[in-house]
Amino acid sequence: MRTCTACVLHRSRGATTTARAYPPDHTTALCARHQQAAADPRHTAPLDIAGLPELTHAHHFHRRLARSPSFTTALTWAATITTRWYDHHQHLHTRWQARLARLTTTNPHTRKGPASPALTCRTLITYPETLTLAAALTRIPPHGLTHNDRSGFLHRLAGRLELTHLTPATHDPLWTRINTR
Repeated sequence: MRTCTACVLHRSRGATTTARAYPPDHTTALCARHQQAAADPRHTAPLDIAGLPELTHAHHFHRRLARSPSFTTALTWAATITTRWYDHHQHLHTRWQARLARLTTTNPHTRKGPASPALTCRTLITYPETLTLAAALTRIPPHGLTHNDRSGFLHRLAGRLELTHLTPATHDPLWTRINTR
């Protein structure tokens, strides 16, 4: 992924503005200081995220969450869940479409290229909700939730995601995770 041009310019003492980073899976290359992000290597330049303050907030939240020993596993589950929700237009579709519209308006170069911004920016678009979900999943025991605990968990998660309710179908990865035995 391309990295923050301002950081590269500073570190290279003006010699170059381009560098690549190879972050671990499910990590968004985001520079909160300079309000730039890289969503996909197919983009020709970093993305300006100044108009999406929720991404910067999520980045700071990510850094705090990463201290938890169960975070990596929870983040993997959360990314799988939000990717499915995004691809199947579930739960948060309207919010994500609005975020995508703000991102592509600020970054018209995302509309050019071999893939649509709906695909190349998916990880960035779902980033805040993925982290919210990962935080909730870190609290689930490895063996899953009991029947009595499921409804409370889903109710609290819906509140954190600012949804009126959350009732995943039995084929939803969230349902799979909370019922793991």
